[in-house]
Amino acid sequence: MAPGAIHDSSERCDAPKCMEETRVAVQEDIMSWIDAGDQDAQSKKIMWVTGPAGTGKTAVLGTIADTCKEKGILAATFFFSAFSGSVDRRRKRCFVPTLAFQLMELGSEGSREHVLSSVARNGGIIFTKNLKEQFTVLVMNALLCTGTAAKTAPRIIIIDGLDECDIVPTRRKEEDQREILSILLLAATNPSFPFRILIASRPEVTIRDFFATDGKACTRELFLDDKYDPDADIALFYDAKFSTICRQLGINPEDWPGRAAMLTLVRNASGQFIYAATVVRYIEGSPHSPKPHSQSSDKPSTPHQRLQQILGQQRAGSPHNPLESLDALYHLVLETCPDPELSMKWLRAARMDIPGPGHSPVWILRLVLEASPGEEQYALGPLSSLLSTQISRENLRNPYSFYHKSFLDFIADPPRCGKRFLTEEEALIWVAQRFFQTLDKRKPPSYAGLPLTNTCF
Repeated sequence: MAPGAIHDSSERCDAPKCMEETRVAVQEDIMSWIDAGDQDAQSKKIMWVTGPAGTGKTAVLGTIADTCKEKGILAATFFFSAFSGSVDRRRKRCFVPTLAFQLMELGSEGSREHVLSSVARNGGIIFTKNLKEQFTVLVMNALLCTGTAAKTAPRIIIIDGLDECDIVPTRRKEEDQREILSILLLAATNPSFPFRILIASRPEVTIRDFFATDGKACTRELFLDDKYDPDADIALFYDAKFSTICRQLGINPEDWPGRAAMLTLVRNASGQFIYAATVVRYIEGSPHSPKPHSQSSDKPSTPHQRLQQILGQQRAGSPHNPLESLDALYHLVLETCPDPELSMKWLRAARMDIPGPGHSPVWILRLVLEASPGEEQYALGPLSSLLSTQISRENLRNPYSFYHKSFLDFIADPPRCGKRFLTEEEALIWVAQRFFQTLDKRKPPSYAGLPLTNTCF
C-alpha cells in the first residue's frame, strides 16, 4: 500500500484545501454529479477535472474528499504526488492495493475475507501482476462475489494528480497513465460497479487523448477556467490571508497592503492559485527567514519588504527568488519534455516581438520553425498545462495562448529559469538558422487562405 496517498493521511496534513467561500461553484458542480448517483440514466460515471498547472485541482479534490467522507459516501482515494511524500505515491505499483484496502474496509466482512483469501491463495503473487489482473481480483471480484455492488448509496472513488504518476526505468510515464485509466474505464463500464470515479490531472497529451477517445462516452469533463471566476476566489484568499498577517503584526488592514497592491497580485496570478499561495507563504515568512531586526541581511525580512519584492519582481531582477515553489513546478513541467532545450527554443520564438501583431502567429512559427513534421507538438505538446497546444484552424492566425503570465516571467528571467534560459540573441540566432534550414521544405498551399502580409521576423 501507499498509506500516504489516502486523502486524510498524516503525509497530507498540510495539503491544500479550498478556503471557505472559495471554489463554491466548482464544488457544487462536482457534488451535484456525485449525488446524482444512478438516478440520472444519462449521467456519466467518470468525471475528469482538469485545467492548467496551479489552478487548484488538488485543493478542490481534497476538499471534495473531506465533504464526501462527512456525508458517508467516500469509497476510496489516491493522491499521486511527484513533489513530496513517499516514493509509493509516485508509482503505479501501490495504486490498486491501496484502493482495494479502502474498499475492503468499506465492505462487508465477506469482502475482507475474499480479498485476503485471494492474496493468500497465491502467496501474494497477485501484487506482481499487471494492474488489470490486480484490479479484477482485488476489487471487481470482491465486489461482485460479496454483494457489495448491490448497495444503492452513491459512493465515489477520488484519484488526484494522475499526471504525477512517475516514470519507472522500464516504462514510459504515458504507458502507466494509460494503464491506470484503462482499468478505471473497465470498472466504470461494468453495470455492477457501484462507484463513480473522480479524476484530476493536468491536460497532458496522453490523458487528454484517452478521454477524447476511449473514455469519451462515459466521461464528463470539468475544465477549471474563467467560467468559475478564479480571480474572485483569489481575491477572497488574499483578503483572508492579509487580514491574518495584519492582525498578527498590529497593522490596520485599511493601510496595508492597499487596493492597488491587491489588484496587482490578483492580476499577476492569472487565475493561478499556486501563485497566490506561494506569494502568501513568502510574505508570511518562515522560521528560517531573517527576522525584522536582521537588517544586515540582503534579503527582505518584513512582510512589507517581501510584498515589495513580489511587486517589483517584474521591474528589476534579483538574486533572491521569492517564488521557489512556483519555479519548481515550472521546472518540473519543462523537464518532462522529451527535449527541454528544443521546447525552450520554441517558447522563446513564440514570445518574440515582431512588427504588426506583436508576437508571431502559430501558422508562421510552424511554417518557419518545423524542421520535420510534428516537431511543434513534440516540443510543445508536453507543456499543454501551461499553454494551449490544441489549436483550431481559426486560431492559427493568433499567437500561442499562454495560461499564466507568471510562466512567461519565468522563461524570461535568467535566475528563475536557470540552465534552460535562452537570451533573446540566442533565440533569434536559432530562428534565423531554422528559417534557412526549412526554406526549401515549405509548402505554402497547405496554409491557403492565411495572409502573408504584416508578419515577419
